[in-house]
Amino acid sequence: MLGQPSAMHDNETCRRLIAAASEEFAQHGYAGARIRNIVLAAGANLAAINYYFGGKEGLYRATLRHLAGEAMAKFPPGRADRRGQTAETRLHRLVYAFLEGLAPEARSPALGRILAHEAMDPSPHLDRLIEDMTRPQLEMIRSVVRELVGSRVPDMEVTLASLSIAGQCLLYLFGRPAIERIYPSVVSGHGSRQRLARQITEFSLAALAALSAAHVPGAPAQRARKGTAQGLRSSPTSGSKKSRWGGH
Repeated sequence: MLGQPSAMHDNETCRRLIAAASEEFAQHGYAGARIRNIVLAAGANLAAINYYFGGKEGLYRATLRHLAGEAMAKFPPGRADRRGQTAETRLHRLVYAFLEGLAPEARSPALGRILAHEAMDPSPHLDRLIEDMTRPQLEMIRSVVRELVGSRVPDMEVTLASLSIAGQCLLYLFGRPAIERIYPSVVSGHGSRQRLARQITEFSLAALAALSAAHVPGAPAQRARKGTAQGLRSSPTSGSKKSRWGGH
């Protein structure tokens, strides 16, 4: 399991190696990372990698386990399901936790950069990382979304809505370098994380309310939804010659 750190990480040398490895893997990915750079940064010797981790692959697993454990500490089981909190409040808490990478002390989180490398060049460890971290995070969001939209909304639409919420968060995390250059005040400065969490939550709640209303039998929202769906089916991308919105 990636989520539980090994007892050997109590060793100071191990901690230094994992800290150095986090930066090296984040910068270069698994394939491009150099063990020599890691041991130099950690003030250790090459033999320490084999002694503690069994080689580069073992060090990578341990690094992912450590970083995933830190990330999941923001999403511990049950944290988003505290009694006495509304679903809206729980959604806001999840979004805020998702945006942890925007916190001043986490300006360039190693795990996010490692995930970006994994997305472009997946390693055999990606599946374990998804099962131990990404899936639980998404399922927490999906559970709250289902509560907000009710039982009439199909499962696929609940899943898509949940991914949409996560996608808004990931845009600011992975797209931060570009956003900083275009709209620097959006992701930087005091209160940016709080502001974005509030905006994403309010925007998503409005969309979820519309989604829920669209599945109330006979409601105006449902009739409008059917009309929109018919228009999409007759759009140029659907293969039909006639579009509800004309030729474009």
